[in-house]
Amino acid sequence: MKKRKSLFLSLVSLMIISTLSACTNKLMTCDDIELNGTTICFDEKLEQYKIESDAHLVVSVDDDKWGEAIVEIWNNAHPDSIGAVTFINSKRNESGLISDQIYNDADIYILHDSEVVKNSEKFLAFDKVLTDTLKDNSVESFLNSVNTTENLVYAPILYDYGLVFVWNKTMLEMIDLSTIDANNDNLPDAFDTWEEIFSLLASWYTGDRPMYKGKPIETLFPLTLNNQWSDYHHLSSTGWQMFENGPLDPGYDDLEFKTGFEFLEDAKASFISVEIAEDGSETLSPGVEMNWRWEDVLDSEIAPFGFLGTWMDLTTAEANTGSDFIVSALPTYNGNHQSTLVNTKGLVISTNTKFRSAAHELGRLIYSKAGFQALVDNTKYAPSLSNDSIYIPIFKANNIQEDLMYGFLYSSSEYFETIPNNKKLSAMSVAYYQSFLNDAQIAIWDGSKSIDQSIADLITISDALLAEANEER
Repeated sequence: MKKRKSLFLSLVSLMIISTLSACTNKLMTCDDIELNGTTICFDEKLEQYKIESDAHLVVSVDDDKWGEAIVEIWNNAHPDSIGAVTFINSKRNESGLISDQIYNDADIYILHDSEVVKNSEKFLAFDKVLTDTLKDNSVESFLNSVNTTENLVYAPILYDYGLVFVWNKTMLEMIDLSTIDANNDNLPDAFDTWEEIFSLLASWYTGDRPMYKGKPIETLFPLTLNNQWSDYHHLSSTGWQMFENGPLDPGYDDLEFKTGFEFLEDAKASFISVEIAEDGSETLSPGVEMNWRWEDVLDSEIAPFGFLGTWMDLTTAEANTGSDFIVSALPTYNGNHQSTLVNTKGLVISTNTKFRSAAHELGRLIYSKAGFQALVDNTKYAPSLSNDSIYIPIFKANNIQEDLMYGFLYSSSEYFETIPNNKKLSAMSVAYYQSFLNDAQIAIWDGSKSIDQSIADLITISDALLAEANEER
């Protein structure tokens, strides 16, 4: 009898589970009565968010054409809600920050990553559907640099301000170096690694230094030693990331950081930059002379390899020099991709919106294939998307936006956290953007200090500065 009762209960349980499973597998739809402005409902049958009947939304962008395109995307997707979306062009100040903003003049903003970090409590956490979309299509490092919890509030959309690797194809060909790119990574196969570049430099120093447009090429890549923002590429040579353990630990004692200094020694040993005397003798450029020269790579063609800033005019440089410049990711060092620093702009939803479901729908449309197509068609920005994203737009021929998108894949965001007991000070301003980092690099370059001694000094100085900055006031 007990066995039959047990069997009966098992059958009942199985029927209940089956019934629940059948309900779970039904596509979720939304009833208008459920929408009160505070609920968010994704209609799985229509594959879109439900729109409140009285919804009217404002999106804040920095370009009129892009704003108009976003409105058009909405109107095409929702002909029953034409006119429900408008845009404002909210130009920022020079720093791009409006930290005292209360975010009540729009429902959706396109903002700098650093601005979002400082005001994260003012933005609505995305629902699961939009969150999953972002995780599937974003570059992970840029998504996580702003979203520090599981509740995402920021969707990186575009690259705004940063450095990307660039090389002069015409110069390399004129000095009889191969530019074949069989693996389609936008780098010559002969120079996919820094080790290959250093090997070439060694031959130049022994007497085979080429001439280009009547002048000897004195540098292959004019790296900097006194610009911490630009220096990050070699400091990150084997994956070092600053402040991985929090705002009071810059990570100068990490083995990966030491490898960045070893890159400097390899560059120095290859004579990556020299000064040529009137008698033709060559000497290594002194550390204090290793300054910012990236514009000169384009405008004066001082080197075949360099950095392109997103603000630089590559088209004009090509027209003035007659040379063909190619944008790519950096060569690898010890098998690792180096990183440059770049800032992103992305989408946030204000907590002040009165139409949370409709705002999600507008966010979904902006972060879609059509949305990214509107971005590249109407602005100069490069989209921030993973290389396997389903939303990669179609780029016009010879358009630098595509090259920038792939060139920034291995780049990093700045570290945005502040000192725990002094929220007015960023950790980077205290322990990274400081002259003591320049001094350490120049000392290694000039041979006045070893790598280990320079790192020991860095740790001592940065620890003292961080401790002082973190004193309770």
